[in-house]
Amino acid sequence: MPREEGCMIKPLKQINNIYGYVRVSTKEQVRSGVSIDVQRQQISEFVKEKYNRDVTDFFVDDGVSGTMPILERGGSRGLTDVIDQNDIVICTRLDRLSRSSADLLSIIPVLQDIGITLFFCEQFGEVPIVYPKPEGQKGLRSKFDMNEMANQIMLMVLSAVAEIEHSTIKDRFGDGKVDWASRGYSIGGSAPFGYRKEQEKHGNKTRTRLVEIPEEQEVLCTIYRLKDRGLGPRRIAKEVASLHECARDISYSKVRRILDRKFQGLQQVA
Repeated sequence: MPREEGCMIKPLKQINNIYGYVRVSTKEQVRSGVSIDVQRQQISEFVKEKYNRDVTDFFVDDGVSGTMPILERGGSRGLTDVIDQNDIVICTRLDRLSRSSADLLSIIPVLQDIGITLFFCEQFGEVPIVYPKPEGQKGLRSKFDMNEMANQIMLMVLSAVAEIEHSTIKDRFGDGKVDWASRGYSIGGSAPFGYRKEQEKHGNKTRTRLVEIPEEQEVLCTIYRLKDRGLGPRRIAKEVASLHECARDISYSKVRRILDRKFQGLQQVA
């Protein structure tokens, strides 16, 4: 009887690219265990040991909160723009990708549909959380599918616990953030479409205020008006591109992000 191989899971097809994603928030930068360099090293060592290759490229979100949606961060959004079938994505831990269980569980089927293999190398080792199945394949492929399913269940549990812990901490400071945002100040992250950031001096401190961009505000009004008429993101993108010079190149995905975001003219913290 042939000797069964260990846990080394071979890809169904030749691997194209191997990408690493690393993230650290501003407060976490003082903790060496989650630093950008440490995460890069862990991912590089994992790839070298498992595939005897170098990481194709790293996508980095430095000083960005894990509660910010994956598609609204510069690094992770850049990653989703380049990944293709048979690519591999590696993070160290699930909270590096997101601290929102809803965000994590929404991105997983998207990655699987594309044909991506996703590892959290520190947390789940060599068994992937996302692993593309052969075309037409239904049901479980092998015992490795059981491992993958078990890890996805564990991911749901761990991400939910992490989100509860983070929510408890956020509640302690939430009132202050709401007051800060209600006065028009930025509470972190990139400026949403329709706004730009402007630095203000207050004594020895610098504060960041969100300032409206008039032409982009007109685009936002058109987007929300078309949404109220029942149009979908793709149709809205085409209509907006034909109506506004500053939005000639607006994409369907950008319109979708605008419609999905919580900031729609009033800075919200939730």
